[in-house]
Amino acid sequence: MTRVEKKLKLTDDKFKRRIGTTKPVFQMMLDILQTAYDKLHQAGGKPPTLSVGDKLLITLKYYREYVTMESLADDYDCSKSSVCRSIH
Repeated sequence: MTRVEKKLKLTDDKFKRRIGTTKPVFQMMLDILQTAYDKLHQAGGKPPTLSVGDKLLITLKYYREYVTMESLADDYDCSKSSVCRSIH
């Protein structure tokens, strides 16, 4: 089960408190980002370290809780530079 699937299994109230948005808005953001990512990377390339959903969760958590990039990198088992690129 992915991190996004785990978050979507939370109750609506818990999801809103932890992520900062409702499930339908989150799903809409994820669909838009996934479509843009697929279009940009349709030629192929190296598989990403983080999924589009993980990148969205990192960005929302960073802006909501002001967590350090080092802490997010530890939580998502990636480098600080991956987190920085995800947020930007």
